[in-house]
Amino acid sequence: MNKVFYLCCRAVMKKVFVVCALGCFFGCGAKNRAADDTTDSDAIKTPATVKQAAKVLDLSTFPLMDGAKPLESPQVAFLFYLATGDVKTAFEFNRKALLAQGWKESVSGMFSRSGFIVFVSVTPNGDGSVHVRLQNQGNVKPGKLPVPPNAKPVYVGDSTAMYSTETAVPATVEACRNLFVAQGWVPYGDAGDSAVFKQNANLVTATVSSAPAKGGKTMIQYSNQLISADIPAPPNVEDLRYVDEPPELTFATTNQDAIVDFYRKTLATTGWKSTMDHMVDVDEKPTMIFRNPGKGMLTLAATGVLSGKLLFSVRFQSATEIAERDRKRKEAAPKLRAAAEAKAAQEAKEAAELAEKNKVPKVAVTLPADAKVVKQTNDSIKFTVGKGKAKAAVESLRKQFRDAGWKEDVASVTGMSGVVSVSKEGGPSATITYTDTGFMPTELSVSAMRAELEAAK
Repeated sequence: MNKVFYLCCRAVMKKVFVVCALGCFFGCGAKNRAADDTTDSDAIKTPATVKQAAKVLDLSTFPLMDGAKPLESPQVAFLFYLATGDVKTAFEFNRKALLAQGWKESVSGMFSRSGFIVFVSVTPNGDGSVHVRLQNQGNVKPGKLPVPPNAKPVYVGDSTAMYSTETAVPATVEACRNLFVAQGWVPYGDAGDSAVFKQNANLVTATVSSAPAKGGKTMIQYSNQLISADIPAPPNVEDLRYVDEPPELTFATTNQDAIVDFYRKTLATTGWKSTMDHMVDVDEKPTMIFRNPGKGMLTLAATGVLSGKLLFSVRFQSATEIAERDRKRKEAAPKLRAAAEAKAAQEAKEAAELAEKNKVPKVAVTLPADAKVVKQTNDSIKFTVGKGKAKAAVESLRKQFRDAGWKEDVASVTGMSGVVSVSKEGGPSATITYTDTGFMPTELSVSAMRAELEAAK
């Protein structure tokens, strides 16, 4: 079967999303755009909130193919998973699931309902599995967004709208910004020639650039995206960026207290409450947690410092996502505990083996009957005997070591002093030294290496 793929891409915050890649054997152009859902009585007339969008379609609860494995945590506006099968089977599964929920198929891979547009993408991996991606584009038509006077349409579709104007780029950028703000859109970051605006759960990317190929005219391009979390953006921050996989807002600022105060006050108006009265260190990052009645969670964290600016992240997790995380942790707990116990047992075994390897023998040393111990440690015995008895005491010690299998390495015995060194196969060694003046008690010493000495009479 000859596969010709219809591919629709859009760029948001320097990230390219492939939102539709489907074989024409699925029925390219199966329905005309005249079948648009503008007559749908359930259509939401303003940019939808997350709650409104979820009532129409919540992709975090959308059915998956048998045996499918999510590749990203499913969100309200986004679903990406790996499944076994071919492209046609995977597409038909999702097509039937959408149609069963009342969605109208507009063109191959694109479905509409209540003013929303959903793209379905199924891509084969060449190993009998497919990647399946569903993306909700929201309920804002790019062609309905405000444009400056004298802007002429170049292309207007469901996922993007393009216009040209004779007005210079800077003036056009300012005009677009003013028009969006006037209609209730909030600036939500920028990247290069693109500015992003948010209203409820819809993001619009407005790109204004010069087009040398069109005689230097200014080109305007709009694209729309539904987001899975309506995270408010603080004023006067830099490098503001939002991603939806998973939902997270990042930015840079110089005032941590102002950021904490903004989120505590702003989130409180929509039912969010902080679980702490100040930021606390979590993984060495100052963090504050917010929860809402629906058991969702927002995590505000200071993630680092760059060029003298504090970097912040605001991460959203749904109740479903948190429950799944907790389930996995609970499921993994016995395995982690068993792994920890096995590691501890192995470490104990290795320690015991090392101790046994390093264990030194104990050597009993019988001292003369009249010996008086001066000092004794594990590897040394110092004692005295009567004057003139040194040589006899040394000979007794030498015999003990010889009888026990030790060999003499050095022996120098005189009337007044001497030293004898002995060793045994395996490493232990011992040294006997003495001094005998003839008029004072004789001092003797037995010291050992890699052996412990035990004195006995």
